[in-house]
Parts: sequence; C-alpha cells; structure tokens
Amino acid sequence: MLSVFAFQTPIPYPFGAERTGYLVTDMDKAVRAARAAGADVIVETFDDPIGKDALIQWPGGVNMQLYWHTKTPSYAALESVPDNRVYVSNGAASKFVHSFLRFSHGKVVSDNRRADAGAIGRPGETVRRIRIESGFGRMVVYATDGKLPYPFGRETTGYQVQDLPSVLEKAQDNGAKVLFQPYQTDIGMTAIVEFPGGYVAELHSAAAP
Repeated sequence: MLSVFAFQTPIPYPFGAERTGYLVTDMDKAVRAARAAGADVIVETFDDPIGKDALIQWPGGVNMQLYWHTKTPSYAALESVPDNRVYVSNGAASKFVHSFLRFSHGKVVSDNRRADAGAIGRPGETVRRIRIESGFGRMVVYATDGKLPYPFGRETTGYQVQDLPSVLEKAQDNGAKVLFQPYQTDIGMTAIVEFPGGYVAELHSAAAP
C-alpha cells in the first residue's frame, strides 16, 4: 500500500521526512514500545479523520510514522514484500538495528560489511548492508559515511519485480524518469526511478538461483 498525502499548504515540519509508516493495532502500546526500545517521539499522538498518528525517530535520525485506524483495514496479500530502505551513519548502525529489533521483534537476515557499494552509486567501494525481516515487513539498512551521490538516500522503498527492463520501460511510458540505470549486484539488478510528483523508489530483480 502506498499512502499519498497531497498537502494544500507547504509541508509542515517534521512531516515529509519519514522513511515509512507502520500500521499498529494499539497506538498507546506501540508508542510505549517504541520509547522503551530507544526511539524518541517527535510528534505526539494526534487524531486524524480515520484514526490516530504519531511520528517517532530512531537512533541514527531515522523518522517513521505509526498509525492506527478506527476501523480495522483489510488488504490483499502482496506478491512480493517491498523493502523499506534506511540510511544511517556507520557509528549509529548497530544501535539503530538493536533498537528497531527490540521494537519489531524482527531478525537480521544478513549483515554484509563488504557489500558492493555500486548499488548505492559508489562502484569499486564496499558498504555495510543489513537486511531485516519482521512483522512490519522487510528493511534494508545501509551504514555509510554519509557521502551519497544523487539520488541515493531520497528513495524510501525498494520493489522487487520479475522483469526489471520491462518494468522500467513501462514506468517511463507512464511518465517516470530513470535516475540510476540498472546495476548488477550480488543480490540482483537494481535501478532508481522518480515518478511524477517526485516519488523516488528503487526497483530490483531477484538474483538468479
């Protein structure tokens, strides 16, 4: 699901910098759990027309939204679960992962300290790449020195597709721009696109078996 907010005014601070939003079943418990896990609540819980929201910030400066619906929603299962893409400093990576795992009850699927940094626009270098899975879905964390070439760091989500070239062609036919041309990594082919309105996303194909 993609939530699209069409502000009629300039976007109020600190909204717009969230990496993702997580639906929770009990907002008060979720906020307490986030605080207990080391997150800061940067916007206290407030009502919206269909439920409640809050903004939290994890160690490393990662902002996320928590939200709760008055009426429990029902969504069809996804063919593939998207990745939330998170960038943190080298010094904050372990603390962020520890805090987020405590909150989400997730697990580290892989922690590659020498992954190909070409996947974030720096070929010939290495980067720490941590993959996490939890009840909230999937997350890929890049621990970097902060020197990210455009457009990396602007994308919040990575989508796995069956045929990357055809999906990129379809995206461009519908007004999207390819900001980072397809690049082969150890875990598949990756590209970055920008959709009309400024939404930037990563698209990737799975690695061959």
